[in-house]
Amino acid sequence: MKYSKMLKESFPEISLVAEDLLVLESFQIKYLPDRVPHKEFATLMRKYPFVKHFLISKNPSISNFIDSVLEEHCEITDENLINEYCEELLWEIADLIVYNKFPEIYDEKVNFNWDIDEIIAKEELEGKTVADVGAGSGMLAFLVAKYAETVYAIEPISGFRSFIRQKAAKIDCKNVYVLDGFLDSIPFPDNSFDVLFTSNAVGWNIEKELQEIERVVKPNGQAIHIMRVNENVNENPVHEILLSKKWNYTFRKIEGSNKMKLKYIKTIV
Repeated sequence: MKYSKMLKESFPEISLVAEDLLVLESFQIKYLPDRVPHKEFATLMRKYPFVKHFLISKNPSISNFIDSVLEEHCEITDENLINEYCEELLWEIADLIVYNKFPEIYDEKVNFNWDIDEIIAKEELEGKTVADVGAGSGMLAFLVAKYAETVYAIEPISGFRSFIRQKAAKIDCKNVYVLDGFLDSIPFPDNSFDVLFTSNAVGWNIEKELQEIERVVKPNGQAIHIMRVNENVNENPVHEILLSKKWNYTFRKIEGSNKMKLKYIKTIV
């Protein structure tokens, strides 16, 4: 199944328009060359030049890519085909738009079915300062906040950060603090956390991310990464890196769900 079709089926209650691309963060724009179908992207850039101008002003590094796809694909004049290509482009990257514009829908749709005991023993969180980095809509952060003393939800997408703050206020959760940040640039000094968690977040810049994690976790603290995957885990490059001699994580696979539940854990020395 095409990724665009899967996303459209996952979020049937939303509709997308070209203006939705104006919600993209600078770092998301950086990912576009690896995400967008070129022909469809060139078509949308021509039909909506204000989107082109926005993308370049928000992240100038995208300029060369835009120029190359416009040169590669000639202009089309069939209005029906233009609209078809634009819709295909928007749905191919609909997840990026949903993160920013519809975080509450994302939070409702994602099936986060981890129990705390599958992730860590509750007593290991008592009195502890922990981080959930790449927190998304805060599902893991709110779970561990029931047992830890302080939880820092670190997330680069502003829509998610606002959603976490609003949810914390709504449920009267007073020990979750929300900050802007990336896994490869965690905005804390050395030895800040007793436990650092991620959920389906590592892998964009894996070596630098793992270096940062080991920098901010206290000696004898833990780094725990949880993931859910469809594919053969042994073909996942992140899996191979985490289990390599350099990083030396311990791996556990939890069966009994539609997707495999994976946990990687390491005590930082």
